[in-house]
Amino acid sequence: MSKKKRKPANPYKRPDRFTRKAKAEGFAARSVYKLEEIDRRTRILGRGQRVVDLGCAPGSWSAYAATKAARVVGVDIKAIEDFSGEFVHADIAEVPAARLLELLGGSADLVLSDMAPHTVGDRFTDHVRQVALAELARDRALELLSPGGHFVCKVFDGQDAHAFVQSLRPHFETLRRIKPEASRQTSREFYVLGLSRRGP
Repeated sequence: MSKKKRKPANPYKRPDRFTRKAKAEGFAARSVYKLEEIDRRTRILGRGQRVVDLGCAPGSWSAYAATKAARVVGVDIKAIEDFSGEFVHADIAEVPAARLLELLGGSADLVLSDMAPHTVGDRFTDHVRQVALAELARDRALELLSPGGHFVCKVFDGQDAHAFVQSLRPHFETLRRIKPEASRQTSREFYVLGLSRRGP
């Protein structure tokens, strides 16, 4: 009788030092340390800022941003309890920019997107679906950001990633690509930063 092959362990379910640290410090997810590193390296967050977190569940990025900024507005299709700021329970594509600007009290200084699709395990499919979310975040960021504002967006690397990054070039003074230490080694994610939104 042949033995059944064991499925390889899912590395994303195994707690690592970032998972343990997030739990100890009261954050909902280890992803907070990705934003913390990005902020430490680029100083994108500051007192008095207005911040929008697109696809904000489970809330760790918003919680971190709230310690630095004046006002945080988050949007997600998944409900979040005890959100650190103003929360809009809705599909990002269906929330008018005017509604977010109203909640912010003005244009955004920073738009964040850590959005990812429900992955299916096919690299190409997951990549295409994630880039579509990144494009949605880009379009919304361009509606919300004030001149000089910044945009941080997750991207799954792949054949469409370069074109997406280049699509930001006309709108920002500087582009940076960062893969934080808290990103797992097996992950194809990176973060593109559009710094200093060009004025009209």
